[in-house]
Amino acid sequence: MDLDLPPLTPQSLPSPHLTARDLCIEVPFVTPDADNLAVMALFTKQPSLTSLPVVEQRHPLGLINRHLFLSQMSRPFFRELYDRKSCIAFMDKMPLVIDAASTLDSVAQQMVASGDKSLTDGFILTSAGEYIGIGLGIDLIRTVSDQQARQHQQIMQSIEYARVIQEAMLDQSQRSLVQQLRDSCLCWQPRDCVGGDFYAFHTFPHGWLLLMADCTGHGVPGAFMTVILSSALEKALTQCEPDQPEQLLQHINRYIKQTLGQLQQSEQTSLSNDGCDALALFVDTREDRMIWAGARISGFLLSTVSEQAILLSCDRMGVGYTDTPVDYAWARHELPLKPQDLFLTFTDGLTDQIGGERHIMFGRKRIQAELERYRTRPMSELAEGLQQAYLAWQGQQLRRDDMTFLGFRY
Repeated sequence: MDLDLPPLTPQSLPSPHLTARDLCIEVPFVTPDADNLAVMALFTKQPSLTSLPVVEQRHPLGLINRHLFLSQMSRPFFRELYDRKSCIAFMDKMPLVIDAASTLDSVAQQMVASGDKSLTDGFILTSAGEYIGIGLGIDLIRTVSDQQARQHQQIMQSIEYARVIQEAMLDQSQRSLVQQLRDSCLCWQPRDCVGGDFYAFHTFPHGWLLLMADCTGHGVPGAFMTVILSSALEKALTQCEPDQPEQLLQHINRYIKQTLGQLQQSEQTSLSNDGCDALALFVDTREDRMIWAGARISGFLLSTVSEQAILLSCDRMGVGYTDTPVDYAWARHELPLKPQDLFLTFTDGLTDQIGGERHIMFGRKRIQAELERYRTRPMSELAEGLQQAYLAWQGQQLRRDDMTFLGFRY
């Protein structure tokens, strides 16, 4: 949403304590002793006056609606009959009366309960039961709308700042990936401004480590989980070697459970069932092999000696969730690597996207087909082709989740 608003500053932020008093308009009022000729004079003198309060000894008695009053007085002989009579003849004796200390939410609720009359006529404002002015329905709508627009802008600015922080967190890994792997591709597309997909790339003297993860949720909740996961990985790397991906997942699993308080509560009483799906992959450049452990995230390896890409094995147990045992051991897998072997991993935001003529998921077979189609082409062309295939498949369907894929040629 584009909002034509001034830059948000502490002074321009909407006050969380706005009350009905902020809607107060000081207007002239009449007493029950005033005749209708005096009322006519006030309405004539002040064309913008929509309603005229009737007040007796500082206490409100009613409201005279401008339109109704003028309509009645324009009827034949009404001027002659009512000019000198008390103004209460055309007064609404049951106007909406609101205490000036009421919150805007309370004002809105009272107006809804009173019906359309208070929206057009306005309402009387009092303090300690004494008349202080009137409020208009249009001013309430304008004030609430402006407040919500400014709050929306504040929220969007906060989310935009969160995006900057999240991208900065991923930037080091992205730069290391580009420097270490000459032929690689990376696509990170959160569904919203920020997201729950995460990747990390670390280099070591004998190889490099890649972690791909899909954290619970998307948007701001998912982004919070990526921060927890990043800390978990950093701590795990101080406790085990990078070529032990199965142990890395174990340490990350325990860290997430500790951080979210799952170890102190039973599975039934834990307030958080959050975690991630992850793939930890270490490429040993000295021995030309890759070692991995997968928690519901897999990948394809297209070897130079194979016609078809093979799907890597992974466990069907996520990381950090309440139903994941704290001592769960993920399986360790190894495969040799040869020059020009091609690898691609991805989150389920790619495979689960609904689209196509039958409105079904994109699926792994289409990813495998794109991989084999671009097997001799640079990874940048594979990334472009895969994105185009994904967007064409999505069509007019809404994006379901964050989408990330990462690949390299060895």
